[in-house]
Amino acid sequence: MTALQFMNAFRTFGADVLLLALGVTLLTSLLKKTVMKNCNKKAFVFLPFAIGIAVYAVYAALVTLSADPFTKDLAATVEKGFSCGLAATLYYVVYEQFFRSPKQQAKPDPLDNLLDGIVADEKRGEAAAALTERCAGAEKEQLPELVRETLSLYASPDLSQAETEVAVKILTEYFLMRNE
Repeated sequence: MTALQFMNAFRTFGADVLLLALGVTLLTSLLKKTVMKNCNKKAFVFLPFAIGIAVYAVYAALVTLSADPFTKDLAATVEKGFSCGLAATLYYVVYEQFFRSPKQQAKPDPLDNLLDGIVADEKRGEAAAALTERCAGAEKEQLPELVRETLSLYASPDLSQAETEVAVKILTEYFLMRNE
């Protein structure tokens, strides 16, 4: 779509549709982030159009103070409501392309993966932070004991002695490589 076609689309809608479309965009975005966050992503393609039709129908009924938008003017109501959904989609595209900052992908911490199965999920972040604090820059000879002491605070109680020793060796090697 060229810039001229894009601007022409906004010119043909009309002020009422453009203002309602702004509300439809905001409502659609709110629904995506709250009530419908676990919904199939394909449903979001049609959501602005469905909301646009509903919003425009209510708007037309309030403006005319009659039920005509739902009865004899139904085709015009659906057409204008569809236009609301289309304009809302255009607003969203403009927002995504020009105003929204790209999401920064956080690198997964390998320590988190190493602690999987050793430390309970709810304590894993705290254990990783404690291990990093105590073991970063530690001497090679002190490292196994520091890892063992820290793991004793956070490790799962059903971990056997042999599993604990293997975990200490793996984590010691991890911090030896990390400290180099």
